[in-house]
Amino acid sequence: MAQIKFHLDGLVNLLHDEPEGHAVVTITYDRLTLTAKGEKMVYKLPDDKKVDVKVSYVDAKGNAASVDGPVEWASSDAAIVSVTVSTDDPSQATVAGVGPVGQAQVTVTADADLGEGVRQIVTTMDVEIIAGEAVAGTISPVGEPTPV
Repeated sequence: MAQIKFHLDGLVNLLHDEPEGHAVVTITYDRLTLTAKGEKMVYKLPDDKKVDVKVSYVDAKGNAASVDGPVEWASSDAAIVSVTVSTDDPSQATVAGVGPVGQAQVTVTADADLGEGVRQIVTTMDVEIIAGEAVAGTISPVGEPTPV
């Protein structure tokens, strides 16, 4: 299991307000807020498939909210997951496996401050690329040959 380490000189709030079986984590530091929630925190995508995704925003009370300017999409590991932004709508992208199985994180960064300032908000999606459907097989000897 991978470990994530970080150091902040300030207060970190971890909030859990969902019933058992759900996970919610909100990390706030200065003007940066990261929130992750859901039952299944990793999206499993077969290596021979792609999926369209869309980012949307809400305010503290769950109402639809806007961000200032375009959003920026990225993959934490371009050798595992590619992210292609839609030319029609920059709030949408296509996520696809590149080749090997593994995990990567898709991030969308935006400016939540609708005025002249900047308050960066980062939205994340964990993606696990899994093997696709079998298309071939091999037969291999197991152990050494023995007399008949």
